[in-house]
Amino acid sequence: MLNESVLMSTDDPVGTAVVGFGFAGRCFHSYLVGLAPGLNLQGVVSSRAEARQQITDRLQTRAYEHFDELLADTRVELVVLATPNDLHAPQAIAALEAGKHVVTDKPMCLDLAQADAMIDAANQAGRVLSVFQNRRWDSDYLTVKRLLQEQTLGKLVYAQLAWGQFGAPGSWRGEAERGGGKFVDLGAHMIDQALQLASSPLQRVYARFSDAGLPNDVEDHAHCILSFADGSDVHIVTSSLARLQMPRWYVLGTEGALEKHGVDPQERFMIAGNIDAATEDESLWPRVSRAVAGQTTQMVVQPVAGRWRSYYENVGAAIRGRAELAVTAQSVRQVMAVLDASRTSVRTGQSVEMAQTDD
Repeated sequence: MLNESVLMSTDDPVGTAVVGFGFAGRCFHSYLVGLAPGLNLQGVVSSRAEARQQITDRLQTRAYEHFDELLADTRVELVVLATPNDLHAPQAIAALEAGKHVVTDKPMCLDLAQADAMIDAANQAGRVLSVFQNRRWDSDYLTVKRLLQEQTLGKLVYAQLAWGQFGAPGSWRGEAERGGGKFVDLGAHMIDQALQLASSPLQRVYARFSDAGLPNDVEDHAHCILSFADGSDVHIVTSSLARLQMPRWYVLGTEGALEKHGVDPQERFMIAGNIDAATEDESLWPRVSRAVAGQTTQMVVQPVAGRWRSYYENVGAAIRGRAELAVTAQSVRQVMAVLDASRTSVRTGQSVEMAQTDD
């Protein structure tokens, strides 16, 4: 976990502006930026007059109508992109070239080529570029990570990370050309979690997408297999057909197994306006089965507390040079490589061998 004593300084807060006031901009980014003592919300961009009125009334901050207004504002040091996926790369590069630090919502962009262009722009500008992989601070992920580190489950052999909902995604999220689809949206989080948990390099990716006839032009169900050099496999499943929910986590190790239902509760409490009150019913706590003194024993594990607030606290501290950046663009680059490889695998029907990197 991050050293909060380093992150909590309120000296010289980073002037921050959010681009977009849809669900992500309103409920995630503006809210969490407002909680970070090292950041100061200077404004929010929205093309909608009604949204701009809400921004000034509710957030009591400046409402920009155009992205260029934000880039010209010298008070803004950090630009947060809560915009459709196809806008992340061009807007991030424009902001970096204007001398701003940048956070993009996930996924980072549309493909690996765009990711590399963004990283190059950040390097040339000497600015911070990060991706909102807030689910590195999910309670369930942190719990699985701890149990693997403590060898409670032994060595990882197999895991399935699943996230299902019922119904076609709406608006631009149902348009493939704009980077829509649940595999890109939710899979970006689970792929990132799998890569963070892995103890050996990723060797190959195999994926299948299914079309069940829902009214959109993205996949209705996706299944992706990540195979690692140590022989472990992680299956990533997203679905718009999930009338019944799959376990969010199912993990098999050499010493034990884990099952966890339900998603991290922070989003629900955040939308209600109090993320710090997030709690989860004990019926949804992880269940672990393992041998103890020669007998198979099942136990319920109290989860590690999740803390999405840590993401923006770290970004502010990193910009001011008080901490290492927790979510680097380079660390998220492999997520984009997996998304590219998955599309190739779907198109060819073959697994895709992954190039080894130093990440």
